[in-house]
Amino acid sequence: MRNPGAAETVKKIALACGASAAGIARAADLDEFRRFSEAITIIPDGLLYLKRDPLKRKSIKKWHAEARSVLICAFRYWEPGLDYAAELAKAGEPAAFLAASGREANQPGLVSAPGAKISRYALCRDYHLTVKEKMAAMLEGIRKEFQSAEGKIFCDTSPVMEKELGRLAGLGFRGKNTLLLSRELGSYFFLGGLALNLDLSPDAPTADSCGACDQCVKACPTRALKGGRLDAGLCISYWTTQAKWRIPAEIYERTKGFAYGCDLCQEACPQNKAPGSVAPGFETLKK
Repeated sequence: MRNPGAAETVKKIALACGASAAGIARAADLDEFRRFSEAITIIPDGLLYLKRDPLKRKSIKKWHAEARSVLICAFRYWEPGLDYAAELAKAGEPAAFLAASGREANQPGLVSAPGAKISRYALCRDYHLTVKEKMAAMLEGIRKEFQSAEGKIFCDTSPVMEKELGRLAGLGFRGKNTLLLSRELGSYFFLGGLALNLDLSPDAPTADSCGACDQCVKACPTRALKGGRLDAGLCISYWTTQAKWRIPAEIYERTKGFAYGCDLCQEACPQNKAPGSVAPGFETLKK
C-alpha cells in the first residue's frame, strides 16, 4: 500500500545526504529502450559493453527484481562561479593528476601537449566512489525510516538507463547534446540511484525542452551531435576516455586542447549559467 508522504521523506533523506536534487520514478518498462536499441547498432567498438545483455535496460526490474520505485539523485560537480583555468591549474600536470586520481590517459600525446585540458567532471575524486558512498548513506537513512526497505545502488556502470529515469523523475529534460539538463543545475552533474522495494509516489516528468536553441550542436567541433543523438565515433570525450586505440587525425586536430573528456557542448549551453553550489564531496582535487 502506497504511503503518500513516503516519497517526500525519501527525497528529504537524499538531500540531507548531499544530493543537489532528488526525484522518484516508477520501476517499469521504459519507452526509451526502443531508441537505445536502435542506437547501439551503430556504436564504435570501444562501447561494445553496451550490447551485453541489453534487455536488462528495458526495465530496472530486470536488473533488480524487487524494485518497485527508483530514487534518482543529481550531484552537481561544477558551477559557473568557478574559474576553469584556475581549477585546472590546481590539478597540476595533467598526466600525473590523471594517474594519481586513478584515471587512464587513453591518448598520451594529447595529455602531454602544452595546455592540455581535463574535463571538469574529472577534476574531482572518482565520482563513482563518491556517488556510491552517498547513495549508501541514503539507503541507511531510508532503512531507519522504513524498516522493510531494501535497495540496490547504481551509478553509471550498471545496465540502468539513468538519464531516462532522471527525466521521468522530474530532474530535467534531455538536451540536444543528449545530456539531462536542469533549469536549476544545468548539466554539470552526476547521477546516482537506488532501486527500492518501496512503493513510492513518482514525480512527474518535465515537458521542458531546448526549444530552438542549438548552441551545443554548433559548439561541437567534430559535428558529433545530430538530431538529439550522439555519434560516439566522432566524440572527443569517447576518444580520450574510452577508445583503446589512437585517435584519428581528423578528430585530434579538433580537440581544442581537451585531452581527457570534453566540455565544449556544455560550455556553450545557456543552462550552465545558472548559479548554485557544488555538492559536498565533489570539489576540485589539488595536486
